[in-house]
Amino acid sequence: MSLVKQLWIGIILLMAIAFGGSFVVSSLSAKNYLEKQLTIKNSDNVNALALSLSRSQADPVMLELTLAAQFDTGFYKEIKLTGADGTTLVERTDNSPVTEAPNWFIELFPINAIPGAAAIQDGWTQVGMLTLESHNRFAYSELWSSTKKLFSYFVVAAALAGLLGSLLLRVITQPLSSVVSQAKAISERRFITTPEPKTLEFKSVVSSMNSLSDRIQAMLKQETDRLEQWRKNAQLDRITKVLNRDPFMGKLSAALGHDDESSNGAVILFRIPNLQEINREIGRIDADKLLAGIGDTLSDYVVKNSDWAAGRLNGSDFALLAAGNENPSHLATELQQKVKEVARRLDVHSLDTIPMSAAQYSPKSTLAELMTILDTKIQEAQIKSLIDPVIIESFGQSDVQGNNSTEHWSALISDALTTKAFSLVQFPVVSVQGNLVHNETAARLNVQGSLIQAGEFIPWLQRLKRTADFDKALIEQAIKTLENSDSAIAVNLTPASLDDSLFKQWLINTLNEVPKAASRLSIEIPEQGAHQRIAAFKELIQNLKPMGVRVGIKHAGQDIERISALHDLGLDYVKIDASLIRNIDKDMQNQTLLRALCLVLHSIGFTAIAAMVQTPEEWNILNELGLDAGAGPEAKNHLSD
Repeated sequence: MSLVKQLWIGIILLMAIAFGGSFVVSSLSAKNYLEKQLTIKNSDNVNALALSLSRSQADPVMLELTLAAQFDTGFYKEIKLTGADGTTLVERTDNSPVTEAPNWFIELFPINAIPGAAAIQDGWTQVGMLTLESHNRFAYSELWSSTKKLFSYFVVAAALAGLLGSLLLRVITQPLSSVVSQAKAISERRFITTPEPKTLEFKSVVSSMNSLSDRIQAMLKQETDRLEQWRKNAQLDRITKVLNRDPFMGKLSAALGHDDESSNGAVILFRIPNLQEINREIGRIDADKLLAGIGDTLSDYVVKNSDWAAGRLNGSDFALLAAGNENPSHLATELQQKVKEVARRLDVHSLDTIPMSAAQYSPKSTLAELMTILDTKIQEAQIKSLIDPVIIESFGQSDVQGNNSTEHWSALISDALTTKAFSLVQFPVVSVQGNLVHNETAARLNVQGSLIQAGEFIPWLQRLKRTADFDKALIEQAIKTLENSDSAIAVNLTPASLDDSLFKQWLINTLNEVPKAASRLSIEIPEQGAHQRIAAFKELIQNLKPMGVRVGIKHAGQDIERISALHDLGLDYVKIDASLIRNIDKDMQNQTLLRALCLVLHSIGFTAIAAMVQTPEEWNILNELGLDAGAGPEAKNHLSD
């Protein structure tokens, strides 16, 4: 029972007791008072009337007329005149009931006034005895009226006390709602802090829970910082502080396998020719400074674009993965000039030419083909001593993607939104026990019978600012799918839609209209988008959670040190990026990293899902590493019937 209900019951009981006491005391007092007054009235009236009748010289007719006239005034219950011998000469009686006061009230408080009596004389001779009793209905009416007024007063007083008490209780217990919300959040492993209330009893509780949350947040931050430091020590080149070959190739392979906006971009490969001669020319220490300066230049790009990656593939070869970049020529020229500037600062004169090749990749690109053509072009550039970067145009692009005019894509996307040419393909996400978690979806664009992958058209949606319209089409398609099936599905939203308040309101209203479908829907965005728009993402989650919508992030693990910042969002699951899953059965370093990462994710209540599991060997080690489920080509082979 709520405190407000208990307060109302307490007030009602208290006022009922107070009313009962007041009712009994006041009614008894009034009853006694009215009895005395009626007794006095009876005595006064009978004496006055007897005196008046004595003066009429005991004329029988006059006596009867006078008594009848007096009785007809309506104030008397009985007037009776008896002779000297005890015979009744005149008697008038009014036995009409009391009309206002109920019978139970009359029986509870009987008014028994003493009748008045006086002798009627003719000179010194007593003619008879006059008895008079005033009617008590007027007394009962007055007593009943005062009781009703008293009851009304107590009802009004109880209502006012209840309302004021409720308001006061609401003010007093307002911090309690924050305490309950914080306790619920902690039970869900969202370790939030709330302002300490002024109420001493609540203050101590909130202070203790805030202290607990702060300690756990500090522990999470310490653990993620430790993981990030371990990752840097294991994956970064000692001198340049960029990725070693294997981690870089893993990120590149994962980027090529993505089915969203990150599956398009540019890769730049460049070489420091005659590195051994440079070592002899300026010495090992300065040569290391040169390499470190090149590493800093590459790291600057990665810091500004956290979904980019830079790597040192061998002693003299470097690579830059620029996810989402659509102008590799400009980027390669800029990078080449920056590397030359590093060499000039260190007076390295033998680095006048830097062989460099660049290609724009797409979802149709393969890792082997991409690296082969980049390496071939860089060798040609080195042999021919080419000054400018070699740019590989339209590598791996489809015919539709090859037409890069804004007018073409604008018309194509507008037509697709109008004709509902976007569709969803589904891939199972399976728990390590073999149960279906949900079907993750990927968008496809149907153009003249051909299905175009999301990575090919999403960059154009972003450029044309049509991502919100696209996401609306996907949600509508997802709802239709959910209404025709019993399984759950996950839909990817573009991060830009989080900035669109109209889209978010549309999403909330639409899902409210289909509660059954909403309860089986999962919504996810890339980890980088969550970090960039964390406030808008948190607000969206708070609106979706009451409808039963599950929310997750994908491509996680690229920014380990910031994972702890997501602990209070209310996420349900995290899909770990394919770059950490690739060859996980053989990569001992990534195994150690994933094992610790899963511990952190579980400690804050997240389900850990591996993305793009491709081989049985990779699948078989997931449970050992602490992962809860997996997605990718291998997942469907482990789905229980």
